[in-house]
Amino acid sequence: MPIQQHLSTLIDQLHILKRITSAIEKQPKTYMGVSLHSNEAHTLKLIAQNEGISQADLSERMYRTKGATSVAVDKLVKKGLIHREREEGNQRRYLLTLTDLGRQVNAAHLCYDDDHTEWAAKYLDLTEEELAVTIKTVDRIIALYSQHYLEHGVCVGRRDDVSNN
Repeated sequence: MPIQQHLSTLIDQLHILKRITSAIEKQPKTYMGVSLHSNEAHTLKLIAQNEGISQADLSERMYRTKGATSVAVDKLVKKGLIHREREEGNQRRYLLTLTDLGRQVNAAHLCYDDDHTEWAAKYLDLTEEELAVTIKTVDRIIALYSQHYLEHGVCVGRRDDVSNN
């Protein structure tokens, strides 16, 4: 099978995986008595990994619009998990930090992720080499698509009849 067919199959599989993860993400989980959807939990995780991150930088790192990020941040603020404060000297820029409850909830979420990883490792039965190749491949796909779609807004293709609108 030519490489283009293999790549097409892989991209189709990634789309299927996206639909599966979207369905899973609709089911909230409770951490330390706080109900979070996956999107909220992973937003909290990224803020924990980058204390003081700006809301704009968070949008960029999560591949979201500023509006979608604002909605997610608002939810985390209302749940008492993060603080959003204006950056000193810049009234348009918000910086995000975790509250004590946010740190506890994030720690509980990390434990959940560890348990999930252990479960997946048990059932996937992958070798370290297979997993390393998969990670490298997915990293390269992410880099390609983030550069061409997210940075330039287009995919360079051979057909002129395909519109990006």
